Amino acid sequence: MYPEFLYSFEEEYYIYPRWDDEAKKIMLWNELETNLANISEEVMIEQAVSIDMGLEGGDVGIEDTLYDYFTDKYKYIALLTKYMKQWVRTIRIRDTPIKTSLINSSNDALYITFNYTAVLERVYGIDVDRVIHIHGSLRQRDGDPVLGHGNKDRIEEIREKRYEAENLFSEKEISICRVIEDYYNHTYKNISRYMPKLHLLSGEDVGEISVIGHSLAGVDTPYFRSIDELTQNAAKWKVYYRNCKDEERMKNSLSECGIDIKRIEMLHSQKFFDL
Repeated sequence: MYPEFLYSFEEEYYIYPRWDDEAKKIMLWNELETNLANISEEVMIEQAVSIDMGLEGGDVGIEDTLYDYFTDKYKYIALLTKYMKQWVRTIRIRDTPIKTSLINSSNDALYITFNYTAVLERVYGIDVDRVIHIHGSLRQRDGDPVLGHGNKDRIEEIREKRYEAENLFSEKEISICRVIEDYYNHTYKNISRYMPKLHLLSGEDVGEISVIGHSLAGVDTPYFRSIDELTQNAAKWKVYYRNCKDEERMKNSLSECGIDIKRIEMLHSQKFFDL
């Protein structure tokens, strides 16, 4: 949709260092969010410090000017959210076929979805009151899509670098560190803001939880720990995987969330998409 933007975003932020085109194509969504916090900040700082501004008075007293310059140069995150929202709005679900008999309006299931479309409501006829759009829905028009990383350490690390640069009165390094810190803060997904939506589960008698289409990795994993706690750590988990190589990793991920492996059943996604 915006190939020039995508190329610049990947290039400037070093989102996929040493990745070839094929690796990018098969990249999972959770890897995109994780990599938002894995930019090559050392390269960015080195390039920023070496820039010759060509000013007669040197680079003294221009910290704010440099900050404005670097902010404009690395403004991609604001556009990323904007363009992603535009892309999601282009998804046509009107003619989407029903692919599973396990999602239907005749049962009393509660659905938690991480995407922003109304497939559950429009295609499968699920009542809107039975669907939790954990990160918002374009149908509900309740804000921009939510994406981001969960790496607080990177925020603290770049803040420490900024403090060190301030002690050395290095205005170029101070400015670029401020920009990178802004970037990390703007791309940080504070999932505690969305956790309250899950409390609808507390009044439900949940005996089984099915997971389909989520990699069970990245910043979203605390949601699954909370879901298990809200269902009294007693429900059985049916987890559908697409690639056999992911089966063990996904199972271990739930185990690390405190879910007893004995309550986890792993199934290939073909058993879910039965139509």
